[in-house]
Amino acid sequence: MTKVLIIKAPETFGVLEVNAPAERIVRAINRGNWEAYLPNEQGPLFARLQGHVVVVTSTAPPRAEDLPKLSRREYQVLVLLGDGLTTAEIALRLGLRPRTVRGYVAGMKARLEAHNIQQLVARAVALGLFNPDV
Repeated sequence: MTKVLIIKAPETFGVLEVNAPAERIVRAINRGNWEAYLPNEQGPLFARLQGHVVVVTSTAPPRAEDLPKLSRREYQVLVLLGDGLTTAEIALRLGLRPRTVRGYVAGMKARLEAHNIQQLVARAVALGLFNPDV
């Protein structure tokens, strides 16, 4: 079974399990044949493999040079947010002050045009900035 993360909008997403190899799912969706694997979705859809998860969006992924750049620490904070940790838990784990973590989050939200943490994580996954552990 392959996990498929469908991101319809920054705040709307879902996870499905599809009984097919990930590469076959990505190929079919990108050729316009998503109905075989995602019959309830409307296109056009775009897919890419991130880690072991197929990420599906309604817009084509941006070019690598157009992606926002994250520092190593911002990336660490983002991954921990994706794991569901709170600001206080992230601060404790990384040896930072909660205010510092909130600063990293605010900066990333601004660059990714996200209004909340859920949107931040969803946009980061959709843009391919990190691989989700769904």
